[in-house]
Amino acid sequence: MAPERLDYVAIVATRNRPEALTLSLPLLLGQTRPPAEIIVVDSSNDHAAVARVVEAATAGAKVAVQLIHTDPSSSRQRNIGIAKSTAPILLFPDDDSLPFPDTAERIMAVYERDVDARLAAVGGAQADRPPPGVDLDIAPGDADTGALTAAITAVRLWIDRALTWTSPFEHIGRRLNAQRTAPDWLEEAHCVPVSYVTGFRMSFRRSALEGFDETLSRYAWFEDVDAHFGAMQHGLVVACLEAPIYHHRFPGARGDGRSVGRWALLNRAYVAMKAARANSAVFSPGGEAWRVRLHGLVRVLAYLPGARSAFGRARLRGAAEGWWRMGPLLRAGPDGLAAAYRAASRDR
Repeated sequence: MAPERLDYVAIVATRNRPEALTLSLPLLLGQTRPPAEIIVVDSSNDHAAVARVVEAATAGAKVAVQLIHTDPSSSRQRNIGIAKSTAPILLFPDDDSLPFPDTAERIMAVYERDVDARLAAVGGAQADRPPPGVDLDIAPGDADTGALTAAITAVRLWIDRALTWTSPFEHIGRRLNAQRTAPDWLEEAHCVPVSYVTGFRMSFRRSALEGFDETLSRYAWFEDVDAHFGAMQHGLVVACLEAPIYHHRFPGARGDGRSVGRWALLNRAYVAMKAARANSAVFSPGGEAWRVRLHGLVRVLAYLPGARSAFGRARLRGAAEGWWRMGPLLRAGPDGLAAAYRAASRDR
């Protein structure tokens, strides 16, 4: 019997980056298997500018496009998109996610092969180049900056790999996924179990997605990780290696340096402890607390080289504050965790 054909909707949360939508929306509409609908949830200061870009980028499209404006919160924006859609599969490309022409088709083929609904989430693969025909038009003089950024990123990735054993996210995701047996066809479908999927390339089965946690601060750093940990209560999380998505990383202010530093520490602590408390049969809360503490210290030290700039110094200060403040959060029970996070995140 042929697998059931499933619809999917693409939900795009965006803020103050209409130029990103100019690139990404046509790529979503041009998929070999287009979505049933695209929902753009905008929190920009100038919504009219975004509306003009969306209208121009989707003119004449056969796919329905909704544009919604709301207050800033990436978690809330995504939750609004979920509530406005009915499709069984939900894709969440960032506004600067650039999928290859058959990316959605390959992801949907995995969901449709999963007739027993054993997979909760299927992520794409991070591409190291843009899709064919996409010219990112690096301005003259930007080449050196790009090379320097690439070198810094390579060093960071090396450090991350070397210190993976300290990462609470890697540890928790691995352990949660290990509670489930992978389908015997998974390797044949070019999919691998993963601890979580980075936000710009994530998709979920609607029945497995518990939503995005709006407790997290405005930018909601690590809400993608939290959503995957919740989905693991219902099935396996995998990445499809043949579904490439390029992350163009358009510049956009995520907050002042001090706030960004605090979020990097406290959001990670909140998400990790939330998962540990929700899965007490799998994790020792005390064990996860020391891992969060250790990894937080590693993150603080990693910000030292960037402290030459004013932003870098503010970020380092915020991260140090976050590390000192996380004690009550690490000790809080399930009912007090959100309050402890909000108290630790507050400006003082």
